[in-house]
Amino acid sequence: MSAHNGLKQLPLAMSTGCPELDLAWKTYASMILNRSQILVPDTDDDLTWHAFLAHSIDMQGFRAAEFTGVDPLTRNAPNFVPLKTRGIGVPELAALWEIPEIRQHLLGQIKVVPFSVTLDVLRNHGGEVGVSLAEAFEYFPWRKFRWSVRALLQNSDALRPFGFSFRRWLQQECEKLGVSEFPPPNFRKAVTVEGARVALETALRKRLQQTFYKVGPAMSAYMLCDWQLWLWRERLTAVFANFKQDTFHEVFVKKFGKGIIPATEEGFAHWWHALLPDLPPRLANECIWLAVEKKLVDP
Repeated sequence: MSAHNGLKQLPLAMSTGCPELDLAWKTYASMILNRSQILVPDTDDDLTWHAFLAHSIDMQGFRAAEFTGVDPLTRNAPNFVPLKTRGIGVPELAALWEIPEIRQHLLGQIKVVPFSVTLDVLRNHGGEVGVSLAEAFEYFPWRKFRWSVRALLQNSDALRPFGFSFRRWLQQECEKLGVSEFPPPNFRKAVTVEGARVALETALRKRLQQTFYKVGPAMSAYMLCDWQLWLWRERLTAVFANFKQDTFHEVFVKKFGKGIIPATEEGFAHWWHALLPDLPPRLANECIWLAVEKKLVDP
């Protein structure tokens, strides 16, 4: 067994019936609980920058964690400076959303418009912050989209009533669901939503999808699961079911699952908990992502 500061222990080897998953676990599992780029501590700053800004739109090739400065840049781009280094956070992004010319452009039904037009709108109407944000997008070496600009601004503005704190937003949503203790000690506790009983983590994901632009099922899980993983590591919460079922995960399961590993999110979580009820499926899910990203396996 390997231990993290005596807080949690993970088995060094695994026997899941899937050799590729066993290899991924053996290669990566022991480092996950020590990796700050994965776990999100329960602080206002970490939740707002990492879980909110870096995870909510980390999709379609737009590596939001690198754009915001949570993760180091993985491509050569000498002129790129991330948002955190620029001093552009949630309050500054929300202020840009209040500028009518910027908001109207981003909300406009423009089918075909060069991304450069959006950057010009930021430069022409957003003052120093708009110029700096446009520059960050211009030099960012990964894919970027008009919707990613809108999501950063619109979603940041949604946190205005909460002092621009994603943690405060989460706490209020838990209170609305009847969970007063925060962080929640059990995310699988049943709560009532529209007359139905669902797990707290499921209810929170639904609220994330309803509140924030471009946040769908995979992103809503991603905005929670690495915060949950930190809480679990610190023994502040029980085992949870959330994980990010992204393309890497789906392709891996399709090629190597061999009928053993369920393809659905709920099925995967149930299968994993039947094997290892004391470990979150997010651990296996991150091992899968690392195995594909670093080409340990070739799906």
